[in-house]
Amino acid sequence: MKSLLVLMLVVGLQNISYALDDESTQAELDILAKRGKGVVTQDEFNARAAKIPDNYRLKVLRDRNRFRDILNSMLLNSQLAVDAREAGYEADELVIERMRLAAETELAAAWLQHYVRSKPAADYEALAYEYYLLNKDEILSQESVDVSHILISNEERSFEEALEIANSVHAKLMEDPESFEALVGEYSDDTSASYNKGSFKGTKRGELVKPFEEKAFSLEPGEISEPVKTQYGYHIVRLDSYNAPEVLPFEAVKTRLIETERQQHEERIRGDYIGTLTSLNVEMTQEDMEEMVRRQFGEDYVDPYTDNEELE
Repeated sequence: MKSLLVLMLVVGLQNISYALDDESTQAELDILAKRGKGVVTQDEFNARAAKIPDNYRLKVLRDRNRFRDILNSMLLNSQLAVDAREAGYEADELVIERMRLAAETELAAAWLQHYVRSKPAADYEALAYEYYLLNKDEILSQESVDVSHILISNEERSFEEALEIANSVHAKLMEDPESFEALVGEYSDDTSASYNKGSFKGTKRGELVKPFEEKAFSLEPGEISEPVKTQYGYHIVRLDSYNAPEVLPFEAVKTRLIETERQQHEERIRGDYIGTLTSLNVEMTQEDMEEMVRRQFGEDYVDPYTDNEELE
């Protein structure tokens, strides 16, 4: 499994060389990827991966397209940063403050993530089961239909010709509805009819071509429709049974409910913590506000805070 994952990631990346020379230094052995002047180390990628929530990280990194996008973005940032340093741009006073601000932002995000993780976990399965018991009437399967059809295709004939044949078959069915299966074998152009006899069981909304679906869900059990036009030709549809939504067993939804409870628990911790911080009074004088306005808009800017309202 590990070797397969590595192969998938390698195949998914283009224009990136992974081979290191035999004379590579120990420092170079920590390099994950290079492109031009850009370098991404294993530690840098590990730091970037740590920003992905624990429960999604493996899924994201095993997706070669998303892995490629993350790595390419990091390589581009590295290339741009090298150009900036070579130009001496990192010494610009505003850039220094922007880098400091970025460091503060990353530290705050990492600390908040750590704070939430450090708090005791709840019994998520018990919470999920309690939620299930209280809301089981709303935890339902999707409605579905068992449906059969005869397709008269327009692939090798015109729609007009297909409709003429479909009308003829429909007339036969009106005379003898019990002949449906026999007529499937005789007339249907659906290639799957050879093994499923034109029957589809447990079909949910969104799984059928729209006109077919609308007709199937509008019929009464045993009812046979008139020919229904789709891009594939004309279908004669028979509703075999309608399967109403049913309460799902706990085991069928357990994983999803546990994950929901875990997320809600962490959101409560995060929200409570942030709430204690944002509830503190903001201290800022009128002079401080005026200085900000001067720096941002110049000495001649008209002060928009004429009523001296407090910052909320």
